Amino acid sequence: MLTREENEMLTRVGPGTPCGELMRRYWHPIAATVQLEDKPVRKVRILGEDLVLFRDRSGNLGLIGPRCPHRAMHMEFGVPEVAGLRCPYHGWLFDGTGRCLEQPLAPPDSTYKDRVRTPAYDVQEMGGLVWAYLGPKPVPLLPRMGLCEQDHGLQQIIGHVLPCNWLQVMENRGDQPHAIFLHGRLFQYTLERQGRLTDDSFARYNATMRQQQERLRRGAYPMVEIVYNKYGFTKGMRDSDGPEDVWQLGGPVFFPYLVYPNGGNSGSIRHDYQLGVPIDDTTTWHISYRTYTFPPDIEVPAQRRIPYVEVPIKDDRGEYILDYVLGQDMVAWYAQGEITDRTQEHLYDGDKVVIAYRKMLKEQIEIVQRGGDPMNVIRDPKENVPWTPTLEGWPPATIEAATRYSRTLRRGTTDYRFNFHKVSQGGWQYIEDDVDRYCPDRELILRLYEEADRVLQQQAQARA
Repeated sequence: MLTREENEMLTRVGPGTPCGELMRRYWHPIAATVQLEDKPVRKVRILGEDLVLFRDRSGNLGLIGPRCPHRAMHMEFGVPEVAGLRCPYHGWLFDGTGRCLEQPLAPPDSTYKDRVRTPAYDVQEMGGLVWAYLGPKPVPLLPRMGLCEQDHGLQQIIGHVLPCNWLQVMENRGDQPHAIFLHGRLFQYTLERQGRLTDDSFARYNATMRQQQERLRRGAYPMVEIVYNKYGFTKGMRDSDGPEDVWQLGGPVFFPYLVYPNGGNSGSIRHDYQLGVPIDDTTTWHISYRTYTFPPDIEVPAQRRIPYVEVPIKDDRGEYILDYVLGQDMVAWYAQGEITDRTQEHLYDGDKVVIAYRKMLKEQIEIVQRGGDPMNVIRDPKENVPWTPTLEGWPPATIEAATRYSRTLRRGTTDYRFNFHKVSQGGWQYIEDDVDRYCPDRELILRLYEEADRVLQQQAQARA
């Protein structure tokens, strides 16, 4: 339970707020690169600030204040030129640094333009996303994300705009035990209401609830543990009556809000980042960043561009879409309200991840208040190596056991994410059970899954 003052401190991200000042020490995604192809000038909102993102005709990016400093014309309607963005009202031209380059209706010898500026922030592109830094100088390096630099893979970006605060998105993504009922019982109930529930024993929702019933029969319960590292932490879960060194490891956290749900299992096809970007106090842009890596002998078409799709949280009838895993996750985030009232919560031992993240967030806010750099602010190019999920801190035997467990799952259809291309007893492919069903290149992904399945079966037969 938090006090009202603590809840305000950890959730508010506007200029001048404790968490807002922390967040301004980091780079944030503000748009997908492909969004600028058809519309090179876009309104964006990040950390409670309204801005205008543009790409000029030379390919340069700029992120500037929303209104022309002349007569407050909104620069969303600006015209991209060879260098900069021109206000359509009187033609004032601004570059990406905020300088006024031209005032074409002023006398030729006027130097007034040299004394006019508009707010401007640094922007860079990485992995099909445009990133912005809104903090103080000097500007830190944009951290390299391993999945954004894949050579032999297929990348897809899926976005959801959520009507809730960023913190409940972050702390609930870190929670592990929720999967039992949120992706088990709720999934079953959703399909039941749709007339689609089957007794498919391999389906995640049925298998999850079967495991929970067995847990209850044994008098066991899920246990959670946290291991910190220099990037954030990783988490593990095991049954209370299970071997002490056998944990289901997952979800390395890269502070402040990036999670890698795969847990670093190298044998997976699908690898994904999840980012809960704070748009303002009550809006979060959730990004599912997918990279599919297939066996080397499978030809993956080269991508000219990384596609992006924005998916609504409601269907055409206004009903929340809950028949896939991320849809269930998201309802648990936004159904808590715009900003969760944490003065009314009652945490228990299974909430270690939530408690650990809040502690880390408080510590990083305090570091900024003392004038220091928070974690994951990188200034030395030698330290800016591609981030890959790490299970550092866990005993080697635990990591090996977790790897064996994931391999066991992949040998059967219980790990539906390894079998997206296969058809469940309900008659739909397993990809329907997760957000990947919305991937722009869905059919290509399924074809490559089938090819990978064939190759792996051949390799298994050869080893036998």
